[in-house]
Amino acid sequence: MRTTVEQGNWQKQWALLVAQVWSDDNLKQRLIDDPATVLEEYGIEVPFGVELKVVEDSDQVCHLVLPPSPSGDLLDEDLMDSAGIDTLRCRCACRRCRCFGD
Repeated sequence: MRTTVEQGNWQKQWALLVAQVWSDDNLKQRLIDDPATVLEEYGIEVPFGVELKVVEDSDQVCHLVLPPSPSGDLLDEDLMDSAGIDTLRCRCACRRCRCFGD
């Protein structure tokens, strides 16, 4: 079964891939160099025209990703709902990062 990034069921496949990357430096380098190909190999379909960049967090560096801005005219309440309170939390899979707490 293939999933797409947009469907949200990709997290399980991604978690399995990350676990393998942690123990395989060659796979990690391939994922950094050519993420779309590696994701496809692990059953994660990448939508056409989407550029992917893989970066690695460390104990001293935590990358923060800004989501795309919503389109159209939005009220302040709409903006808070679209961003969600969870965007203030670190999404680091390592569970060691304390950028924003748990």
